[in-house]
Amino acid sequence: MNKKYWMHRVTHEGGLKIFADEKRLTIGFAGVAESADARDALARKDYDAFCAAYTAVYHGEIERLKRGLWRFVTEIAVGDVVVVPCPYGFFICRVTGDAKVSERDLDIGWERDVDILADCSPREDYAASGLLSRMKCQQTNLNIQDLADEVEDALERSTKNTPFDIFGAVCKTLREELEKHCSPEEFERKVAAYFETLGAQAAVLSKNYQDKQGDCDVEAVFPALKLTVSVQCKKYVGITDDWAVRQINDYALANKRNDEKDEDDNWTHAYWVVSLANTFTDEAQKLAKEKGVTLINGDEFCRMLLNVGVR
Repeated sequence: MNKKYWMHRVTHEGGLKIFADEKRLTIGFAGVAESADARDALARKDYDAFCAAYTAVYHGEIERLKRGLWRFVTEIAVGDVVVVPCPYGFFICRVTGDAKVSERDLDIGWERDVDILADCSPREDYAASGLLSRMKCQQTNLNIQDLADEVEDALERSTKNTPFDIFGAVCKTLREELEKHCSPEEFERKVAAYFETLGAQAAVLSKNYQDKQGDCDVEAVFPALKLTVSVQCKKYVGITDDWAVRQINDYALANKRNDEKDEDDNWTHAYWVVSLANTFTDEAQKLAKEKGVTLINGDEFCRMLLNVGVR
């Protein structure tokens, strides 16, 4: 028989501490647990007899709560998965034992042994909208079989430590779109637009200027900061080698020679390589560190674009 999915609250009589420390689900109704007729009816799964015994114990009061006790003892089964809400988060556990009458000196009637599979907090980082909404219900327990996929997804996210990252997902989509639809020239214009949004005077440089030494695709000038950022842009996929670093470094060396001719030049010059690739080769990273070149991969650049609102 396939496992079922449930939600069960254990806030009654220190139930969360018992759950965390002893790995046991609990429920109240100690008065019902003292009734031989009620225990017998539950053991036989005789709902009518259970209702009669339950009513006798509480004299017709709290009738609406009896369904929660019935589910806990007779419907939840070994192997079932239970979501246990807690403040700001939730646990996911698997039932490993049948319901047993509690021997605690508390208003706890029955207990069940469980294995705790996941501790998900904050809940918004692991639960999708359906599960989040259902956890607002204040019933003691309820069947959430329709949310089985969401519970399993939350369990997987907890196990792999991959909480929801909406910003990251948007970055991934942006990067895919840039890889698919953006030409190398358009990519350079995106880099220039990024700096313009930050207040720079940015331009995509001509590819055929005279006395070319090295290569720079975009130059961004921040007059108030006396800062110029020179960028080599690569619309690569996968990995970027050290050629891009060598190009921008050669450009930096040429600029340095020119700057030395101007004694009043107090500007700071920074040199970047921006690539849509996943990463840079070890050689590229080593050379960039030696030459003071900043390397920015595709994920980081997409986050930069989104942070400043470039379209």
